[in-house]
Amino acid sequence: MKNILILFMLFITTNLCQAQIWEPHTVNFPRPTQGWRITPANDSVAWTFGFVLDLLGDFIQEDYSYSRTTNGGNTWISGTFPGIQKSGYLSNIFAEGPDNAWIAFTDYTEGGKIFHTDNGGQSWVLLDAPIADLFVGIIYFWDRDHGIITGDPIDNVYPIYTTDDGGFTWQKVGENNMPPPIDNDEYTVSGNFAVNGDNIWFETYYNRVFYSPDRGHNWTVWENPTTGEYGLDLKADEDNFLYFIQIIKTDEEDHFELFRRHPDDTDWTNITPIDNSKYISGFSHVPGTKTLIINLVDETRISYNHGKSWISVDSDTTIVRGFTSFVNDQIGYCCQLPLSLGRYEHPSKNVYKYIGTPLSGLLNPKPIDINMAVSPSPASDHIILNIEGIHPADYWILINDITGKLMFKAEITKETVFSKTMDVSALAKGLYTITVSNSQGLRTQKFMKM
Repeated sequence: MKNILILFMLFITTNLCQAQIWEPHTVNFPRPTQGWRITPANDSVAWTFGFVLDLLGDFIQEDYSYSRTTNGGNTWISGTFPGIQKSGYLSNIFAEGPDNAWIAFTDYTEGGKIFHTDNGGQSWVLLDAPIADLFVGIIYFWDRDHGIITGDPIDNVYPIYTTDDGGFTWQKVGENNMPPPIDNDEYTVSGNFAVNGDNIWFETYYNRVFYSPDRGHNWTVWENPTTGEYGLDLKADEDNFLYFIQIIKTDEEDHFELFRRHPDDTDWTNITPIDNSKYISGFSHVPGTKTLIINLVDETRISYNHGKSWISVDSDTTIVRGFTSFVNDQIGYCCQLPLSLGRYEHPSKNVYKYIGTPLSGLLNPKPIDINMAVSPSPASDHIILNIEGIHPADYWILINDITGKLMFKAEITKETVFSKTMDVSALAKGLYTITVSNSQGLRTQKFMKM
């Protein structure tokens, strides 16, 4: 097992976020807890869990609890997991809906365990899974019946189990269907996996990625794209591209690298942005679109082309967003991380909910039905933006340079027709893009600064 608790302690260096995009909702953990991954089940339902903190801000890895929303993140109700209050590691929670959820837990005394609830967490049942000798890394279900468990290697074999009856019985994947680990120390990274349809990937301690196209019955392995020390997160999109974030440690500074690979590819493609000195605290594909979103410590960036290019859309210095998950272009969540480097004495009070409009038009970039004019171009001191819409709407106005860096942002509320004059005298000479978005989509236009 390789958990990634230490990664956040090493790399969070500032306290930046965007209050305009994310609104806080009390998570209601029963004990001081650092919130962790959030698992949306549908438009209304999401589950999360966290790690209890002691008085010094250290993770004590016991007394775990969960919190659940059934109204799209507006309110969260917490509960505990009877049977896992003693020392152990909670790898992940998977939720199928408001009632059904499973957790993967490794008891440091008794071994691997899978618990299931069918009543929204009021009670949890220990399933009869043959994993007492495992450190469980992942549990995932494609539906109420079909699921998978992965564990750390034993005798140079990865133990993988699948179920087709909701976890009441499990079948072990044959050794011939699973490439071996390099050695028994090639642990899985707990909770770090990606799924798209029947495809599933998980990461190992050596930053290799194991891939199955058929719900875990047959596997291949992809080698580490770099010599990077930490693999931070895996996400897949609906075009079946896998995105792999790594943290690279050097004597000078730490930075991130981002890689992409499709099952039809023979190697990884490095899609790291030019400015990669910041820490990626959250990364997500937006289902139903081709949009990727990354939360850095002081800004949010978006890509529409599988990560080939990025534009910055917002910045904030008031919170740090952690693991990020989206349901669609209207609904998304992230956990709350501490504001200062490696200091967890201030537990998570909130889950942050993505507020939607007008950012949703950036996440799902359909052309909007407006008349848009920008003048003059070339410009020296100012530009004038004229918008004629059909209905009153909230708008974002962004100016980005040729690298995607955000140079200017303004918000217009409940207007149909408006004119906005913007001072560009401080901008360097060059080509810029102005973007106007609302909840329905966006329009862009370029202008030259002289």
